[in-house]
Amino acid sequence: MRNVLRMCLSAAFVWAAVSGSTASAQTNPWSVSFDIGAQVAVNGDVHSDGSGTVLGLPTQVTAKSYGDVYGTGFYWAAGLGYRVAEQGELRIRGSYTSNPAERLQVGTVAGLPLFGLFDDYEAFGMDLGYRQYLGRGRIQPFAGADVGFVRLETVTSEFSVPAAGVVLPDVGFLDSSVVPAFGFSGGVQVQLSDRLALQGGVDFRWHGDATDVDGLAGTGLEEINDETRRWSMPITGGVVVKF
Repeated sequence: MRNVLRMCLSAAFVWAAVSGSTASAQTNPWSVSFDIGAQVAVNGDVHSDGSGTVLGLPTQVTAKSYGDVYGTGFYWAAGLGYRVAEQGELRIRGSYTSNPAERLQVGTVAGLPLFGLFDDYEAFGMDLGYRQYLGRGRIQPFAGADVGFVRLETVTSEFSVPAAGVVLPDVGFLDSSVVPAFGFSGGVQVQLSDRLALQGGVDFRWHGDATDVDGLAGTGLEEINDETRRWSMPITGGVVVKF
């Protein structure tokens, strides 16, 4: 992963150096963008399958995806762009997503339903990328790619067996983590004037495994939170100001 990040960053800066003279001749090469939308879970599990013993009773846990636990969440991003060619742009972007969870059944304890409730999924990302515009008119489709990192907030959990009146609160699940990330994007930008545009787009984003916490140590379920990498799809719309 580190080698991939280095290669992508090197390619972006080489392109910027080669095309810098073109950018200097452009009007309003800088831009800032503000986008808001929704993040859709595409792939990845909050926890995997597992079997063990809780309170001396046989326990089965069924894998739950990010879509199962968190559904679709709020997403926003702010970016800074610099045109390195007439239709090429280097971009740095910060993003934030917040996805609340609802209580759901995650397995059974001695045949009785086992429910889990997780803290909100919160993530702040920073990335550097390149965007290629595919037209010169008022409506300009674009495609891009980026690499960076995501900071994930701590997630604790609560497990309960209502039929037996059992509640296990504040079970450590995921620690605060900074993980590698990359993504691909596509969309369209509509020019309203020399300085103002609207844009809409779809990203496909991946981030690595968060640091797991062995809050279930001694149950045989310690490994269900080891692999939490995911793919997500932010769908956004926003405004671009050029200067």
